[in-house]
Parts: sequence; C-alpha cells; structure tokens
Amino acid sequence: MRVAVAQVRRFGTVAEAVRWLLATAQPADLLVLPEYWLGTRALSEADLRAVVEELSKVASAIGGYVVGGGIAVDFGGVVKNVCPVVGPGGLEALGEKIFPSNATGERIRVSGGSRLALFELGGWTVGCLICVDLLYPELARRLALEGADLIVNPASVTADRVELWRAVGLARAFENSLYVAAALGTGYRYADGRPAEGGSFIATPNGALVEYGRGEGIYAMELDKREIEHARSRRRYLEDAKAMPTVLVERRHLPRVSLI
Repeated sequence: MRVAVAQVRRFGTVAEAVRWLLATAQPADLLVLPEYWLGTRALSEADLRAVVEELSKVASAIGGYVVGGGIAVDFGGVVKNVCPVVGPGGLEALGEKIFPSNATGERIRVSGGSRLALFELGGWTVGCLICVDLLYPELARRLALEGADLIVNPASVTADRVELWRAVGLARAFENSLYVAAALGTGYRYADGRPAEGGSFIATPNGALVEYGRGEGIYAMELDKREIEHARSRRRYLEDAKAMPTVLVERRHLPRVSLI
C-alpha cells in the first residue's frame, strides 16, 4: 500500500489547495492532509460538500483516496472537527475528533465527536485519529481491536512538540502492531506565536520512524503487510488486550516515616 502525507501550508481557499495538490501529488493509494489545512474557521455543511467535490478530483488524479485532514464544520449550530475520506466518486466516510484540544482553546468553539472513521482499502483496514486524539491510547487501541492496520493522523503541531508527537506515534504503532502516518502542517503560526514547521512521519509496527523534515511537500512510502504480521505474531499485544483478565488494583495507605 502506497501512503502519502501532505505537509502543506494553510490555504486560503480549497481551489488554491487543489491546484497545488494536482500539480504536486503522485500516484498513491491514500493521501493524507493535515489538520486545519483550510484554516481554523468553521465551514458550513454546503462548504464541506464543495470541499469533498474538489478533493474527489485529487483522488481521481492520484488513483486512490484522500483523507481530507481535520476540518471544522458547523452542523446546525454544533461545530465538529471532521476528517472526510474522499474517493473519485465523492465522500466515503466521515470521522470526528473525539477530544478537541483544551490546551489550544479549541474546546471552547469545537464540540467533541462520537464516531471514528474506519474503512477498508485494498486489503488494508485504515482508521483516522485527528491531531490530539492520537494522545489517547484508548482510541488507538479501539481502532486496532477493530482491525486497523494503519492509523492516519491529520495534525497541527507546533515545532516545540514535534519530537513528542513522533515519540507518541512510535508508541501507538508499536503497542498496537500497526502503522501510524501523521501529516503535519507547516509554514504558519499559532495564535500565541509558536510556529508550525512540519515534522510529518510514518511509524512502523516494529519501531522504525521515517521523518519528513520541515519543508512543504508530499512524501510517500510503501507499507508492507509483512511488518504487521511479524509484529503481531511476535508480540501478541492485541491478543492479550482481547483476553484481558480482570485486574485488581490493591491500594494501601502507608504512614509517613519520620527520620528523626
């Protein structure tokens, strides 16, 4: 499976973004855009339909599917951060960000979601976790137990957090015996002035990390199912998770010991 991550700036319009993508993208089974690649304002449902229509052109051009990043959309007065999965024929799946970021203030304007996207593609099962949802191991494990071979992570991450993000991606890939492909935006600043400077990566099930630096571009990698098969037969973390016994936590209150 050929997976590509788009490390791009924030575009002013979807037409501008699609022109850039059509001029840059190469054939791929799956192309992942970062979070808020169209900015942070909430789009209407009509706007979302227009975005899907434009991204379907990109899907046709690459001969695959596009995960349309994380986009804020106003659904009748409730704003959700969603990841549309788009093919040549239009919208195929729509996942939601479960936990909008409290640290950045996103939670003030975006409501938490309740559904994750999981889809089949060429013998692979793919799930989407938007940005900070990757930091909740319960969500990644839920997708893994549902059969995910790959988790894509459209994200917006400041430069001072990129190394942390890569470490988390490695951990999620290793503990769930799957791939994690993170597409991070680049070339803009957060409201508090911190820069976003890329840092996209793909983490493998066996502890390797492929990093894509800071520059704008589309970066692709061939994923190998044998990596997953090796990881799962050797470590059996998911088998153990499925057969998790009832585990008791024994709490003890110990008195303080005086050194005098």
